Amino acid sequence: MLFCITFHPRMKYIKWLLIIAVLIGAVMYTLQWNVKRITINTYNRYVADAPYDVIIVPGLPYDTGKQNILLKVRMLWAKSLYDKGIAKNIIFSGGAVHSCWVEATIMKTLADSMGIPADHTFAEVKAEHSNENVYYGYKLAQKLGFKKIALATDQFQNLFLSGFVKRKLHGLAQLPVVVDSFPVYDKMELPHIDATCAYVNGFVPLSERKSRYERYKEAMDDDVE
Repeated sequence: MLFCITFHPRMKYIKWLLIIAVLIGAVMYTLQWNVKRITINTYNRYVADAPYDVIIVPGLPYDTGKQNILLKVRMLWAKSLYDKGIAKNIIFSGGAVHSCWVEATIMKTLADSMGIPADHTFAEVKAEHSNENVYYGYKLAQKLGFKKIALATDQFQNLFLSGFVKRKLHGLAQLPVVVDSFPVYDKMELPHIDATCAYVNGFVPLSERKSRYERYKEAMDDDVE
């Protein structure tokens, strides 16, 4: 007796979905591994030249109701670099962009509450995009007389900004967050603060002040002034 086995069209569809899922998973793993490799190499390259006079830490929107994981990571990383003597001072950069709180002022207030001496932290409150964060932070560092300057942020933003840094800010070091620190920092809490000093009355978010195209163009533009 002969048996004939046929596959239902739905089974073929599921088979292709599984293949695509495996391929996507492989690509994502490769990208993640590559980002980790680049991050470790970048950190090791620049930390060898420590200490730095100041590090620039880009801002993030503040929410009084919950703690943003990336905000926690950047704050705790900055404190770690300061506590280890890798950085002598910290510049936080960011205005009131997506929420009614000035990002740099919030982060300086948090840093003060975390035990970092207030005279070693500074706020740059003009920046509205990542490129502006690092550019205006760098200009403030120079104005304050700092010579050895480094960018200190999470590995994803650091990867995004590395091209801009190389093109526009020669000599700016990079100290991206060590990837394995993420799960450790995620379990930690930032101190609760009085955010009144950072509140902007009559705040209008960037999305209502500028079109999507304008925001994209400014975020990608090298000509920051």
